[in-house]
Amino acid sequence: METLRLHDVVALTQPLPEHNLRRGDVDTVLDIGPNNQYLLEFADRNGIHYATPTVNAEGLMRVYLNADMVG
Repeated sequence: METLRLHDVVALTQPLPEHNLRRGDVDTVLDIGPNNQYLLEFADRNGIHYATPTVNAEGLMRVYLNADMVG
């Protein structure tokens, strides 16, 4: 897996029921810790924060956005 950077958009590859998150939920890398640990910030469409789990790199997949879709 390629290294993730701050503010990368990622998707969960496994559920995190303790945070009420499902496999495939998408959001942003907020911070990077030791041993391939990534602090994520999940927020809704209104920007309201609802979860901040720490996830190992194996539990994440980078999401590539098509620039034509951003508007």
